[in-house]
Amino acid sequence: MICVKPVKQEFVAEIGEIDLSRTLPDDIFAEVEQAFNRYAVLIFRNQPLTEDQQIAFAIRFGELEISVQPFVSVPASKRRISTNFSDISNLDENGQLVSQTDNRRFINLANQFWHTDSSFKRTPGKMSMLSAQVVVPEGGETEFADMRAAWEALPAARQEALVNLVAEHDYFRSRVMVGLDPNSISPERRASRPAVPQVLVRQHPASGRKSLYLASHITHIYGMDIAESRRLVDELTAHATQPQFVYTHRWAIDDVVMWDNRCTMHRGRPHDETQPRAMRRATVKDVGPTVPENWHYAA
Repeated sequence: MICVKPVKQEFVAEIGEIDLSRTLPDDIFAEVEQAFNRYAVLIFRNQPLTEDQQIAFAIRFGELEISVQPFVSVPASKRRISTNFSDISNLDENGQLVSQTDNRRFINLANQFWHTDSSFKRTPGKMSMLSAQVVVPEGGETEFADMRAAWEALPAARQEALVNLVAEHDYFRSRVMVGLDPNSISPERRASRPAVPQVLVRQHPASGRKSLYLASHITHIYGMDIAESRRLVDELTAHATQPQFVYTHRWAIDDVVMWDNRCTMHRGRPHDETQPRAMRRATVKDVGPTVPENWHYAA
């Protein structure tokens, strides 16, 4: 039996008496999965995982995403880590600090906006699992917002007005917001990552709880103009990231944190970019799109 220690009410729990480097028996994994569906963010301390061990655990939650950066051309043979992972670091393929003008830096900066992983994909992310190898002495925390509690705190009339809305999510929006030159995005790379529709309100398949589904990737809400959309998204984001809905994780080496992208948002916090920071994230796909594949907005 695992030890589940709640950290923040029904949001975030620390899991003890478990070794993720080993293949968990089915009954123990079922306990982890149950805790994941209940708390949405799980913390595992002192887990010095290899890449293979991290992947072996992650894929028990579903199909793995392959990390492809739409505007960073680094051949797989020269990546710092496997293409099974997103490289959450400020290091290049040689283990050196990336320059201030490196496009990979803009990825890191964009991660400091509130978002949910892979909402810019037709089939978005289900679960993310981040493992810390090198941490900075100050800053670099990750904040998580409970989008279920945020939804439940809205008045019923407000919920009713939001429940059927659909938003467009675009990978490049947040990158341009932090200084990426739009001209550096080739037509081929733009075509490889088209904007996609996602519902604004989701219902969790295991818990049945509804949640807001927001991200910095949102360009607009279908049926609204850009300005009106922006006001609504900013208002909902401000509501959902109030202190009562947020947990801040301060990283230690060999921490593993996993979170449910279907009902949380998160963001990285700034840190001294002259200090190395290295983590790797495995992301599991959801079971399908949040809106039908043949969906299109009819004005």
